[in-house]
Amino acid sequence: MRARTLLESFNYALAGWFYAIRTQRNMRIHCLTAVLVFLLGYVLHLSSVELAVLILTAGLVIMAEMLNTAIEVVVDLITQEYHPLAKIAKNVAAGSVLVTALAAMAIGFLLFFDKIADRLEEVPTIGTNSSCLLILVPIGVIVASVVVFKLSAGYHHVQGGMPSGHVAVAFGLATSAHLLGASGPITLVAFILASLVAQSRLEARIHRWPEVAAGGLIGIAATILLFELLT
Repeated sequence: MRARTLLESFNYALAGWFYAIRTQRNMRIHCLTAVLVFLLGYVLHLSSVELAVLILTAGLVIMAEMLNTAIEVVVDLITQEYHPLAKIAKNVAAGSVLVTALAAMAIGFLLFFDKIADRLEEVPTIGTNSSCLLILVPIGVIVASVVVFKLSAGYHHVQGGMPSGHVAVAFGLATSAHLLGASGPITLVAFILASLVAQSRLEARIHRWPEVAAGGLIGIAATILLFELLT
């Protein structure tokens, strides 16, 4: 039914928002996360500009989830049977949510990392770049490298394949902790945790030893190289 007044338009929009919250688990997670992030921003005394960036980012993630829900409903309305094009439509819509969520995580990392680190323990600034950038940039390059390797090998699925992205990120983070000056025990724990990630990929039979080893080497090498370039 077409809205006859502006008030009815708002009512229909709110009904759509409540439908998404009521029926979509991820929508509830996004909204709860947004509330917690805003509270954290208040506690850490973010500036007006930083809060504006936070609000815009959270709004984009929630909007992407609502559009994904709308596309799924329309596809189900058209056909209830399996169709490859319907699958593609749903996957691409879900992919848009993933992209916005990853971007939101990166923005949150940039906004909060230094403020939290300053409160917990003094984290040194290396060269001209803050420690949060020295962690975020290598992780972004590692993820991009893994995607390129998998696409070059003709592998079009996220799970499995050469190399292991989870292991690459885990060893990249462990290497970052070491290069940022973490103490010996903390560095050891970081690499033990990374090794446990590798073991879990093997036990789940998602990856083989060569894929896990390649992921670890990519994570370590990319992190060391980027630290040399950025510091």
